[in-house]
Amino acid sequence: MKIGFIGIGKLGLDCAEAIAKKGFKVYGYDVERRESQYIEIVDSIQSCVQNSDTVFVSVPTPHDKEYDGRYPTTHLTPKDFDYSIVKKCLKEANIYMNKSQQLILISTVLPGTTRREFINLVNSTNFLYNPYLIAMGSVSYDMVNPEMVIIGTEDGKINGEAEKLINFYKQIMENNPRYEVGN
Repeated sequence: MKIGFIGIGKLGLDCAEAIAKKGFKVYGYDVERRESQYIEIVDSIQSCVQNSDTVFVSVPTPHDKEYDGRYPTTHLTPKDFDYSIVKKCLKEANIYMNKSQQLILISTVLPGTTRREFINLVNSTNFLYNPYLIAMGSVSYDMVNPEMVIIGTEDGKINGEAEKLINFYKQIMENNPRYEVGN
């Protein structure tokens, strides 16, 4: 099984390397030049997805500066994350992928966003939402030792694609996390 990572920054690179250390061939793409001794860095989304069975999208979803955590925000009008980078990556990956592959979004998004913003952008491949509950500073450890793995499917039920992802994770996990599938 070959794995791709679109976005190999603070989260994606450590996750990609953790998977590669488990014996998988991993390709990584980022708009910024990155280096790794464990994964093969490629120069385009096309190269990343065409070589991969499963592709993880780990790109930034920046929030408004006022919501950076330095000050209380209860008095501010609620604002969502900026999803423009996610949308651009999903659209481009969709061009080069097919139904034998999986495209898995692990970037942080608010509840309901996948259905409202992303699902219509991906129609050539199998799309799942799989948020990572990982703390910066312990990404490599948390990647293979999560408390739970959350997988979002269109109808909230375990389907063939969710099972495929769960079976992949069972190969790399060092603990025995619970798997929660929902919509």
